[in-house]
Amino acid sequence: AATATAAVIEAARAEGVHRYLYAYPSAKNSASNAICRKAGFELEEECDFEYPRGSGNIMRCNAWRFDLRPEFDVRPEQPE
Repeated sequence: AATATAAVIEAARAEGVHRYLYAYPSAKNSASNAICRKAGFELEEECDFEYPRGSGNIMRCNAWRFDLRPEFDVRPEQPE
């Protein structure tokens, strides 16, 4: 799963269309959340996610975000 996640990240980065890649594993799925963490995703929040879409089945998830173009990250300078 970690190798597949890395491959998806690289494919999305190479495509160059989107700035961010998102993942929404169940908040209870520690293995999937660990893969996101180790792959470099940042945990944004815990949220409700309908899966599958249109089913009415709400799943509690962790929303993870991966920056595909970190070189464009503009951060204000910190005063010394």
